[in-house]
Amino acid sequence: MPAIPRLIRAPALAALLASMALTPGLRAQVTETTKTIEPGGLEMRMDAISLGISPDTTAPNQYKALALGTTILSAGLTNTVDMEFGAQFFLRDTFSTAGTDHTESGIGDITLRPKWTFWRDPSSGQAAAIVPFVMLPTNSKSVGNNSVEGGVILPWSMDVALGTKAAAMVEWDEFRNVANTRYDTRWYGSAYLKWDLGSTLGAYAETTLSDSTAGSSSFAGTIGGGATLNLHSNFVWDLEVSKVLGHGRNAWAEVLRFRWKIL
Repeated sequence: MPAIPRLIRAPALAALLASMALTPGLRAQVTETTKTIEPGGLEMRMDAISLGISPDTTAPNQYKALALGTTILSAGLTNTVDMEFGAQFFLRDTFSTAGTDHTESGIGDITLRPKWTFWRDPSSGQAAAIVPFVMLPTNSKSVGNNSVEGGVILPWSMDVALGTKAAAMVEWDEFRNVANTRYDTRWYGSAYLKWDLGSTLGAYAETTLSDSTAGSSSFAGTIGGGATLNLHSNFVWDLEVSKVLGHGRNAWAEVLRFRWKIL
């Protein structure tokens, strides 16, 4: 899931990128992991490049959103609790129409979020966690709304078979609306199935659904998949491609991520 610059012109693409990359929970895959970092451990996760393109099917217009270096740093406190700090280092959105481009860019918000894995069942490989978060308005005016936002994430995971894992989550958010006049509530859900394809490669399929009190056009869903490359036990690359679902939707997004366990 989650903050994203207030992209008024392309709500479908904004919803997609919000779910994929610019969320407080910046994660390998969209669905939040139930795992916490061991006490004293430190891990960095980054969406190195996030790109979305939304052509207007009724006019020769195109909308592009780009995020670079969206990062979350996790520090282990106990066997079941860690503290996470997120930052959006660069955001840019461009609207092209009749040969003219309008671009806005700048830094994004920072996010604070503890994670508590409150339930584990070793016999079935199941686990559940709770992740409350608050987003602080450190953004440039051109890509933010100068408002405090927040919510709660509830992820679940299960080992289905050897080398196969299923995961899902539900999320409740309170965000400032695009006109910056009130707060809207958003409900969000996602799920994935992931397979290990040997010691270095992995693959996954993932889907999301979201809706909010912002209006009927706020409903969106995505379906996509990706691949992971484990170059080292402490370093993983992840490439994901997703398509927005729904009547009149026509947007794609690609995200290149990496996860680096520092300590």
